[in-house]
Amino acid sequence: MSFGFAGFAFALFASAGLALAWPPAIVVPTVMLVADTLTLPLLWEHRRYLRRDLLRESPPFAPWSPALLLLGVMAGALLLGRVSPAVARLGLASVILAFVTTQVKRSELPGASPGSGAWPGRVAALAAGFLDGWISTGGVVIAVYLTWRRMAPGLFVAAILVYFLSTDAIRVVIYALFGYWTSAVFTLYRAVLPMALLGYLGGVVLRRSMLPPGAFRGVVLALLTVYALALLARVLLAP
Repeated sequence: MSFGFAGFAFALFASAGLALAWPPAIVVPTVMLVADTLTLPLLWEHRRYLRRDLLRESPPFAPWSPALLLLGVMAGALLLGRVSPAVARLGLASVILAFVTTQVKRSELPGASPGSGAWPGRVAALAAGFLDGWISTGGVVIAVYLTWRRMAPGLFVAAILVYFLSTDAIRVVIYALFGYWTSAVFTLYRAVLPMALLGYLGGVVLRRSMLPPGAFRGVVLALLTVYALALLARVLLAP
């Protein structure tokens, strides 16, 4: 619902919920496939915001960001298969709590200045690529980066959707090289997709019924916090 309403937080919800029951090495590729399925209709709805100047400001099309994004995705994908599920769950919980904190405090965050240069975008590309390759949460970094740039809502959604699709095209190839496309991934994808589509449509209906964005965002952040705490409990209470 959060993705259909505001174009964000699907990977956080889906990764957190599924990682409570399945290993992250299965969850992460599955979430990527479901997210891309939902991204296509939402991007079509925001197609009027797709501008060349917008793409030049945002990863993966900003200067130097393609190479750094690729490097980050490769490092994250390597980590996905090398660390224990408990470590991945801790990482996911940490990213979710960091995202919630930045959203609560976003009015206090400083904006971009004319002299900021290109380095923030490069750092964002590297960090986002790493988190996407590892636990499918690089969108958090891009969301913070676009918020820092004070990007208007429509442009924000269009930019982050283009990032998702572009990065995931890279992840498809890299995950294939690492052997992550298993039958378990596609089985889970088929099981999750119907509910994801239903939630997406519900979010679109809520957005078009003019539900106050602030109220919806508050519910989303509260639920994400609950998921993060559940992941921490899953790790700490595991036998």
